[in-house]
Amino acid sequence: MKRRLAALAAALAVLTGCTTADSQMSLHNAVVYVQGVLDETYTGQTGDSYQALTGRAAQDAQDAFQTNLESELSQRVCPRFELEEQAMSRQLRSDFLELLDRVYQRADYAVKTATALDGGRYCVELTVTPVTFFAGAYADGFQDLRAEFEALHAPPDQTGDSAQDAAADRRRQALWAQTVYDYLYARLDALTTGPTVTKLVLVSADSQGLYTLQESDLRDVDDLILQY
Repeated sequence: MKRRLAALAAALAVLTGCTTADSQMSLHNAVVYVQGVLDETYTGQTGDSYQALTGRAAQDAQDAFQTNLESELSQRVCPRFELEEQAMSRQLRSDFLELLDRVYQRADYAVKTATALDGGRYCVELTVTPVTFFAGAYADGFQDLRAEFEALHAPPDQTGDSAQDAAADRRRQALWAQTVYDYLYARLDALTTGPTVTKLVLVSADSQGLYTLQESDLRDVDDLILQY
């Protein structure tokens, strides 16, 4: 499954103006920084300390969060549940994003401590309690849902008119997307979580001396927080 590299990279705010020789980074700020990146990605809200440290405004966090939601839908939800996003109406796509927002509200992580490493690097410890909502929805009844839909709504016969056939397929895909949304929405009141795990992430300076969280670490955290 494709990962949300573009959105995650956008969420990796750097400490503008900081260098490895004359830096704002410290044990305390490493914790503030990781907490802020995760808050920005999963809640759209960041604290004053993070904003002061990175020079990012509250609106930047909201924009990053919205980008993350949209990428989550396109690159994880749609492939997992066999959805054609372009077949969704604007309203249904908005409904899916709202559903994702509600799932994200259950994201549970805590940044603990930082340890200084050599080369001006910092290892930051955090704990994550995975949200298993989508994994459970897929495992518990998705295949039956798909089979029932196929039985009731077989692919339309081809007419030979490419425009007409494409329109018929879009209507079927739109109906399937609505079916999946209704299935997921009905499960929202029973959001499930998995056991809490500990994760270590690395904060280090790039070639320009700007501190950042490693993309691979953020992808790992992303896979832990919301499981499919």
